[in-house]
Amino acid sequence: MADKILADVNVCLDLLLDRRPYIEASGKLFERAENGLITLCVSGLSFDTLFYIMRPAMGAGKALNVLREFRTHVEVAAVSSKVVDKALDAGWKDLEDALQYYCAEENGCGLILTRNKPDFKTTSGPVAVLTPEEYLEK
Repeated sequence: MADKILADVNVCLDLLLDRRPYIEASGKLFERAENGLITLCVSGLSFDTLFYIMRPAMGAGKALNVLREFRTHVEVAAVSSKVVDKALDAGWKDLEDALQYYCAEENGCGLILTRNKPDFKTTSGPVAVLTPEEYLEK
């Protein structure tokens, strides 16, 4: 069975904005997803953040087109009221990271890939947190 993984916003942006040197690892992950070796999920809340960051670099129309294409290669992980309640009650310093974590947990993702591991240090639950490079090394 393929690993079910939630990609954090920064990992998605590395791919979508061709951010160097991170594009290499992110590109390999998305290639594995396209080949069915892993299931790559992106939180539904991430799409507005991706658009917000991509729009100044490429314009609204192109950003939407890129996100439409991107969407065909990933599963959307739902953000339910249960996810929001858990995140609000978690006491994390960054609500967005808590939302990502509980979104992964509720959607059956055993792993979050991020370049922002320090903000996920408060986790002791069932979802592991790795950088893309760490995941590719294992």
